Amino acid sequence: MADWTDRIREAAYTSPSGRRLTFKYEDVSYRRAIKATAYDFTDVDGAYIQTRGFSGRQFPLRCFFSGPNYDKEAAGFEAIVFERGFGTLEHPIYGVHNVAPFGEVARRDDLKTAANQTVLEITFFESIKSLYPSTDLDYGDSVLGAVDAFNEANAIQLERNADLGTFTKRATFKDSILRGVGNVEKGLKAIADVTADTQAQFDSVNDSINRGIDVLLRDPLILARQVQTLIQTPARSLASIRSRLSGYADLLSDIFGRADSISSGPEDNNRFFGRDLFASTLVTGQVLSAVNNQFETRLGAIGAAAEVNAQLDALVAWRDENFDYIGAVDEGESIQALTESVSLVTGYLIEISFTLKVERSITLDRPRTLVDLLAELFGADYETQIDPFIKANELTNMEILELPRGRRLAYYL
Repeated sequence: MADWTDRIREAAYTSPSGRRLTFKYEDVSYRRAIKATAYDFTDVDGAYIQTRGFSGRQFPLRCFFSGPNYDKEAAGFEAIVFERGFGTLEHPIYGVHNVAPFGEVARRDDLKTAANQTVLEITFFESIKSLYPSTDLDYGDSVLGAVDAFNEANAIQLERNADLGTFTKRATFKDSILRGVGNVEKGLKAIADVTADTQAQFDSVNDSINRGIDVLLRDPLILARQVQTLIQTPARSLASIRSRLSGYADLLSDIFGRADSISSGPEDNNRFFGRDLFASTLVTGQVLSAVNNQFETRLGAIGAAAEVNAQLDALVAWRDENFDYIGAVDEGESIQALTESVSLVTGYLIEISFTLKVERSITLDRPRTLVDLLAELFGADYETQIDPFIKANELTNMEILELPRGRRLAYYL
């Protein structure tokens, strides 16, 4: 009669290049987190738990190699673990999973105590490949689809929650929207003005909101779409990625840092949902800025991914605090679509970063001429690097003639 021992599989890992190696193991386990938020309401017994899915599994494993060729087997396994990309873990108990090795890989060689045995300690993270898709996929369509889903969900959220039943509430809400539009106009106009088409659309939408605010208040859904268009238009400009990311980040910091971001009074819900419209859409501005940019360096792509994720984290914390304060329940559609768009653009930026130039730096130990230094760094191809090198290091006219001793300079290979 078959028992549990018959259901144990051979343990193996197949690397991204397709090389499959087996290993021995000891006790096994996995961890998996449930994504949930607990809402405790005043004067209500118990808590409302909002579930938001679950994480991938984490498989910590001790992989054993022994025998006459243990050292070569361990070295080979260690090599495939460090291949870049996704592999396949055939777990002896928990099945077959798409994984990526994560964190530290620890190696121990028991030359004396275990008769020439190597132990590799590795944690494999189960991963959804679509978050780090192949560069053959159309990232533009994927990200735009996620942003469109966010726009729809966030507009519906505003329509459902805006309380415009009294003159006071309408006036307060109108003031909040116009103040937000004014801040966007002030913070993003310089970016939008880089191209004539972007400038024209940005100014047109800005004027339509200011002129038609009383009409738009009757239809919060249309109002939300106008605000979203206003905020997202500069993301498609030709301004530098750093200028665009900074412009959106500064506006987000202004919203998160306001002393009255949570305040008492009957207009709390209107004020929060109005600000959430602006804050959440500002994050999509960063997403669209990243996907509409031609990155040249690995540092630039990874930096953009880190910036977008940092702003999403700040937004989530700010929303959770405000939802808890006003006693409302986050229905989740809006933030889920926003999170998906950030995940997609993060995967895209990480993927392309492997193909981009790596920043290196040099500190001069003596005065150098620009041509002499570039010839040393780039060889016969140095002439094509002169303009990018001057721009990257913001060289002055005097420095172009002679680079001083002690000057730190960046270059890209």
